[in-house]
Amino acid sequence: MYWKIAGVLAPILAVGVIGAGMWGYQENQEKNSVLIKAENQYQRAFHDLNYHMDKLQDELGKTIAVNSRQQLTPSLTNVWRLAYSAQNDVGQLPLTLMPFNQTEKFLANVADFSYQTAVRDLDKQPLTDKEHKTLQALYRHSKDIQGQLQKVQTAVLDKQLRWMDVETALATEEKQEDNTIVDGLKVVDKSVEGYKDVDFGSGIGSLNATRKLKVQSIKGKPVTAEEAKRKALAFTKLKPEQIKEAKVVDNGNSREYQSFSVHITRKDSPAPVNVDVAKKGGQVVWMLDERDIEARKLGIEEAKRHADTYLNEWGYRSMEAVSYDEYENLAVFTYAYKQGDVRVYPDTVTVKVALDKGNISGFQSESYVLNHKARVLPKPKITEAQARKKVNPGLKVEEARLAVIEDDRGQEVFSYEFYGGFNQDRYRIYINALTGEEVKVEKIKAPAL
Repeated sequence: MYWKIAGVLAPILAVGVIGAGMWGYQENQEKNSVLIKAENQYQRAFHDLNYHMDKLQDELGKTIAVNSRQQLTPSLTNVWRLAYSAQNDVGQLPLTLMPFNQTEKFLANVADFSYQTAVRDLDKQPLTDKEHKTLQALYRHSKDIQGQLQKVQTAVLDKQLRWMDVETALATEEKQEDNTIVDGLKVVDKSVEGYKDVDFGSGIGSLNATRKLKVQSIKGKPVTAEEAKRKALAFTKLKPEQIKEAKVVDNGNSREYQSFSVHITRKDSPAPVNVDVAKKGGQVVWMLDERDIEARKLGIEEAKRHADTYLNEWGYRSMEAVSYDEYENLAVFTYAYKQGDVRVYPDTVTVKVALDKGNISGFQSESYVLNHKARVLPKPKITEAQARKKVNPGLKVEEARLAVIEDDRGQEVFSYEFYGGFNQDRYRIYINALTGEEVKVEKIKAPAL
C-alpha cells in the first residue's frame, strides 16, 4: 500500500522540486540581469565622463591657440557642450551619497563661462587678458582632472572593480575591500576645491548660486534625529511590529541641504528601507524600499491610482503625472505641480510603485522641496498660434499648454510647451510666452501621460 502511494507521489514530488529549482534559477537570472544592466550603465557613464573630459581638455587647448573670432566661437561652444555632457555623466554615477559637488560646480562654471563668452560678439568685445588667463587655468585644471580620472579608470579595468559595490557600500556605510573608486573620486573633488586661481568673472556660477538660494529658502522648523526617525517610519507605513531596527545618521554638511538618513531593517526581510529627511522642515526628500519585487499583478492605471493616493495623503496637492517608465515590475511616475492650467516643471516628484503589491517602493521630492513656492504667473504676450509658428514645422504637435520651466542657467521661464513626434522620436519644445524665443528642446525617453 505504502509503496504504491510512494510510487505515485515520488514523480509528483520530483516534478515539484525541479519546478521550484527552475523558478529559483529564473528568478536569480532575472535579478542578475538587472544588476548587470545597472553595472553596464555606470561603467558607460564613467567611460563617457573620461571621454568628455579628454575632449574638453583638447577643446580648451584650442581656445588658447586660436586667434580669430571665426575659430574661437565654435571652439567655446564645444567647450560649453562638453562641460554639460561631463556634468550629465557625473549625474548618472552612484554618487548621491558621496560629496562630489566641487567637481560638478567646476564643470557648471566652465559651461557657464564658455557659453556667455561664445554668444557675445567677439569682434566688438574680444577676449580680455583676464579671460585669456581664465582659459589657460581651465586648460591646466582640466588636464589634472583628466589625469586623475584616468588613474581611476585604469584601476577599475585592471582590478575589475564594480560600481554596484560602490553604490551598496555608500548606501549601507559598509567598508569596501577595495576603495579605489571612492578614494580616487574624493581626490579629484579635493583637487578641484583647491582651484582658487580661476577667475570666472561676474555673473558666472549662476546655477550654483541659484541652487544655494533654493537650499537656503527651504521652509520649516529644524527637526531632531528622533523626529526625523518618526517621520521616516510614518512615511514607509511600516508597523512597529514589522521593524527590527531604525538607525539614524546625521549627514552633516556632506550635501547641499542638511539631512538625516534613516536606515530601516525589517524582522521578516533582509532588504532595508532607506529614507532621507531634510533637517529643516522635516520633509522626506528620498525613500527606497530595496525588497525584491515579485511577479506583476497590477496594470499601469491601477499603479497610478496608488501613486495619486500616496501623494494626496502626504499633502502633495495639485500634482499631475506627466510621464512614466516601467522596468522590472516597477512603474515610475513623474509628477509636476499644476498652478491653474499651468504645469510647473521645477516642482516635480517621482514615485515608484511595485507592480506586485501596489506599495510605494521609491520616492524622490528634492526638486519639489527646493523649488515649490507661491508664484504670480504673468499673462502671455504672444498667443499659442504665434508660438506654434516658432516650432520646427517637421514636428507633429499633439499637445500644447502653458508651462513654467528652467532654462540652462537655472532661471524660470514662462513658456508654451509643445509635445509631439518627429520621425520616430518624441520631443517637448518650449517657446518663451513673453518673447517668442525658443527656450529649450527636450527629447523624451519616458512615455507621456
